[in-house]
Amino acid sequence: MYNSLVKKASRPYLEEMHNRAHEMPEVWKCVNTLQKTPFKVNKAVLQVARSVWDKGLTIGKIPSKFKEEIPPKPHDIDTNTEARKAWSRTKRVICDANETRESKILLTKSIFEIAEEYEKHPKIFFPQQYDWRSRIYAVPQFFQCQNNDLARGLLLFANGKPLGSNDALQKLAIHGANTFGEADKDTLDNRLKWVLDNQKYILDTANDPHSHYDFWGKCSEPFQFLAFCFEWRDFVKFGETSDFVTHLPCYNDCTNSGLQIFSALLADERGGKATNLVPGNKPEDVYREVADETTRLLMQKEDSVLKDMLLEYGIDRYTVKKHTMCVVYALTKFKGIEYIESYFKDNEEDGVPIPFSTDRNKIEGIPSLAKASSYLNNIVWDALENVIEKSREAMDWLQKVTRLVAKNNVPITWTTPTGFIVQMICPVKTPKRINTNMGEKIWRPKLNKYVDDIRKTTMLVDDTSRIDVDKASNTISSCFVHSLDAAVLQRAVCKAKDAGVDSFACIHDSFGVLAPDVEQMGISLRESFVNIFDRKNLLEDFKTEILDQVKKSDRAKIPEVPKKGTLDVSKVINSDYFCS
Repeated sequence: MYNSLVKKASRPYLEEMHNRAHEMPEVWKCVNTLQKTPFKVNKAVLQVARSVWDKGLTIGKIPSKFKEEIPPKPHDIDTNTEARKAWSRTKRVICDANETRESKILLTKSIFEIAEEYEKHPKIFFPQQYDWRSRIYAVPQFFQCQNNDLARGLLLFANGKPLGSNDALQKLAIHGANTFGEADKDTLDNRLKWVLDNQKYILDTANDPHSHYDFWGKCSEPFQFLAFCFEWRDFVKFGETSDFVTHLPCYNDCTNSGLQIFSALLADERGGKATNLVPGNKPEDVYREVADETTRLLMQKEDSVLKDMLLEYGIDRYTVKKHTMCVVYALTKFKGIEYIESYFKDNEEDGVPIPFSTDRNKIEGIPSLAKASSYLNNIVWDALENVIEKSREAMDWLQKVTRLVAKNNVPITWTTPTGFIVQMICPVKTPKRINTNMGEKIWRPKLNKYVDDIRKTTMLVDDTSRIDVDKASNTISSCFVHSLDAAVLQRAVCKAKDAGVDSFACIHDSFGVLAPDVEQMGISLRESFVNIFDRKNLLEDFKTEILDQVKKSDRAKIPEVPKKGTLDVSKVINSDYFCS
């Protein structure tokens, strides 16, 4: 099977990439390095995961094998409006949950089937391909290191290395703490301490996983943690010496890479500190900072029942996490409200009652969940503006420039620091509605009759040759930042390869290598980041390219690039928590 370097259908674009192939050696070297990395199936994890699946247990990303049954219709459904509404809501929730579960079941089955097929092979390889932003993806769809926790837990590097040093052993332990999740936001020393303090449970899990579901099955990434438990047990059995050969991918994740990049683009001191671009004795938590700022702004609001209820309920990092993660990815205020509502509902499922009235529980004089979510969302939005002020300036500037280009029906095109040509088209999509044979009759009280379920229709979408100005403007920030984090990855992989690292499992801003290579991978990553962002103005470079894409009459309309702050990006070199 033949795959092009870039997954994009535009022939002129692919021809341009071909003509400029000699200008992007890092792009070629990176993709070849990643797809030359041999993997093998972790047989121990596969055996346990398969047993979990066969027993119908729900651990990690393994879903339940059993459908949730729809309750029987009320006997008075035709005459009792409230009972009919309640049953219809319940039915829809259960049906949606079952549909989601079915898709998860198909994914899980596919992962198991492929893993069991590849189990007998000593080495397996995953071909790689770039998308149009230059982000790299494994071509196989299901079983590969960029999929969920189960798939990642089932993969080992085929080529191992001796630990060689106590530092590498510490890196292995830190990976274990990260995958468990309890200490992953703590200092590196405390993560190591967590592993040593819990060594008994780690070894017990490895020796008898089925008797210790309560320990490993409820952690952040259970199957990756289980793989660590097996690796740690083998290290202990080997005699706890540096000659132990490890095959386990150890992942280090960047701190909100989107905000890291925007902070670096405009040398934002506050944003840079919040995202660990500067050295510190402990990891900074940008989600915690946004939560604290939200609480501060909430306390400044006029006294009200809603204000008091929210302060009593408490604002934590999880309240604002989705907002903070997605703010650089075209987050809208409407979507933000959904995130807040989802946060409250998730807490309710975990046993924390929602203090606001809901559709199921309307209470006179108590603010509704919808009102509370909208109110809090506005405050979170203001808190984000304060914490990432410079990042917002960059995003707003990109949107204004993009609108000028898109209005001329021209694809927005720029070149990344590694020479990759990014072309963002965003065509207008024309929907077409067609009928299907799916769905069923549902009761419409206002019509006093049964009608076809809306799911009996589906939409086909045709791309047109016109540029969707609004979509282009809304997505430019995410596309631009993705192209830059991809450039960082490409350069970092090339540097690490030259320094002797030869096994990689990369997921955009997460870098998996063997424990003895973690330190070198971190050095290569930090050097690449500084090389790309320090003493350079990538927004000015973007503007220069854009000038050739707009009409001469519109060039004067392009605003000046926002002024940089005082952040010294070179400090990233000494930041242990930049990617940890």
